[in-house]
Amino acid sequence: MTNNLESKEVLSAEILNAIDLIIKHTPNAVFGGSIALNAVGLINRKVSDIDLFFHLNENLTKNGFLSIVNDGQILSDTVTNVNGVEIQRTGAKIAGVKTCCFKVSDEEMQHSKIEFLGRKICVQNVNYAIMAKMTYADKNNKHKEDLKQINTNLDNYF
Repeated sequence: MTNNLESKEVLSAEILNAIDLIIKHTPNAVFGGSIALNAVGLINRKVSDIDLFFHLNENLTKNGFLSIVNDGQILSDTVTNVNGVEIQRTGAKIAGVKTCCFKVSDEEMQHSKIEFLGRKICVQNVNYAIMAKMTYADKNNKHKEDLKQINTNLDNYF
């Protein structure tokens, strides 16, 4: 499978700048969502936002996330994850990029390290990103399109 994060069509300069700030301040952040799916070649589309995953009990001030320069509007709420469990979501715009942090269980923190364009990041096990897309597809056409592309790519591999 190809790492699509190497493509300028997938990662804009703005997104790369936000990723650089995140890995500088919170090197252990686990990237999920479209970044993870692009990293393993399951989708090939422009990344528009960043999904980060942290351990359930991790403090976003202590781990450095909240010290990253943002637009000053930090929103925190509770969302229901794919298993119907309520989890904390914290959102901020970093370098103009919508970024959401999710506090998740140790199991959902499974990741591998991926290298692209001279950077190294932790990427969440894509099974969780696929499950999230399936769970929220009814509410978001982008998720439906991603699932079609994922299924096509998986069919090509197996």
